[in-house]
Amino acid sequence: MNCSAEVAKVLIAAASFEENRVESVCSNLIECLRAGDRAPDLEIARTVLDVLRQHRHMSALKRLADNLVRLGCQDDLVYRHYSQALIESGEPIAAIEMLQGLVRRVPLGSKEWNEAQGLLGRAYKQIYIDACGSNLGMAEGALRAAIAAYRQVFDSDPTQLWHGVNLVALLARADRDGVKTPDFLRIHSIIEALRRQIEQHWSAGTLDAWAYASAAELALAGGDLSGVRRWLREYLNAADVDAFKIAGTLRQFTEVWGLRAGAGERGAVVAVLRAALLRRRSGVLSLTPQQVQRTAEADVASFEKILGNTGVQTYWWVRTAMDRARSVALIRQPDGRGVGTGFLVRGRDLHESLGDELFLLTNAHVVSDSAEQRGVLRSDKASVAFEATADVDRTARRHRLLEIVWNSPPELLDASLLRFVQPPVGIEPCPVSDSLPVTDEDQRVYVIGHPLGGELSFSLQDNRLLDHEGPISGKPAIAGRVLLHYRAPTEPGSSGSPVFSADWDVIGLHHAGADFMPKLNGKQGTYAANEGIWIRSIKEAIAHSFIGGTEPSEC
Repeated sequence: MNCSAEVAKVLIAAASFEENRVESVCSNLIECLRAGDRAPDLEIARTVLDVLRQHRHMSALKRLADNLVRLGCQDDLVYRHYSQALIESGEPIAAIEMLQGLVRRVPLGSKEWNEAQGLLGRAYKQIYIDACGSNLGMAEGALRAAIAAYRQVFDSDPTQLWHGVNLVALLARADRDGVKTPDFLRIHSIIEALRRQIEQHWSAGTLDAWAYASAAELALAGGDLSGVRRWLREYLNAADVDAFKIAGTLRQFTEVWGLRAGAGERGAVVAVLRAALLRRRSGVLSLTPQQVQRTAEADVASFEKILGNTGVQTYWWVRTAMDRARSVALIRQPDGRGVGTGFLVRGRDLHESLGDELFLLTNAHVVSDSAEQRGVLRSDKASVAFEATADVDRTARRHRLLEIVWNSPPELLDASLLRFVQPPVGIEPCPVSDSLPVTDEDQRVYVIGHPLGGELSFSLQDNRLLDHEGPISGKPAIAGRVLLHYRAPTEPGSSGSPVFSADWDVIGLHHAGADFMPKLNGKQGTYAANEGIWIRSIKEAIAHSFIGGTEPSEC
């Protein structure tokens, strides 16, 4: 059966960041393949799996690979992609069993053997990292197995840079953690061999982004911080670097090498990588309160040393992002569960009569005292905590809410403005912008919130501003309500999050998302999008609600 149309749809959808769309077209392709009377075409299967891997659609990749195997596609590359998807999906044990079979089948020293051994090392490494220093279970054994997997490849072919650098990183980690391994005696000779290889490639101009990152790791292993700065600068300026690579490098430096953001040159490495990830399309970054604070502690001089002329600008950009994170609060129920997000605003930024008092802005479907909204958290039952302000090893102070001073129901502006019993001290409110960015391919927005009531998250994946109903060509469907559509992914608990412009000014209040969101401004069709309310619509509604100089009321 000819499935070329279904294949084409998968390839097109994979380039988007609409996970449900990718899952849907993959389901159609699987159904088409099952209806055939012979095994799927091998080259087509490889192409589709590779494209899904490149664009990080691991759930779809895992499901498609599983079905290809069941349909008779017994190919080593299919099994390798399947194994990687299992590792990325948090199933390293299943991946190990599959990879061990693959290693036994393919010729020793072949490209496929090298790749399978590398993934085997990756799976064991992840088991050790996830164990968080525990002596229980297979933690130390997994570390030794990871070292053995990388060592076998490097010993058979010392030109395998990726395997060699991972071998060095894990040997250094084993030494720090007190895990004895005889291979540690070789670490300095391995580092020197890899350095010579990198310098040869540098002279020939054949280094790619991954090689630059590897060179930075080797410099770190040797305590050469100037080398780390040099190679990171080359890495972040490489033509083939992207959010996926930066996220992997950040993970390696933090999880394996144990670097933490903060003051000093070692801390700046993590802060700079986080800043680079924030600026890249399709980056994903979630930070604990302590990570927010440590990232903000990095100094401008270190940024400049690593990034050169752009260092100062990047430093202040990411520092501003961390400051905004301090102004974002987790809204909790009486039992402590997180139900939504809110953010701190200065009263006069919404209406001059509200003065300098600090308020919390969130969605009406998160907090409301309206009798018409059942099952919604009441203001006197809610507490809020600005998690990014918590001291190390301490929880953030919980603030009580006194009343709702203005409210607009979910079907209109979906907003509640809340007064604190005692306003927070030492936290700057988020600045508000009355203007909207133009809608073009380069416009990005940023959502900071607490998805699923958990850690503070910077929502970055394909964070493009899709459309809005604002001036000059917008056509609001409801008078007085201007909507924004954007692709920043959010989850339950993100409701009430601030939507920031690229300059970190609030332009909207996030309130909804859908896989088939109707397009704005009378355009036909739907798309996967998130939706926010323009902050100026909220300001105008507050102004209109004033009667005889009193405070605003329900809109």
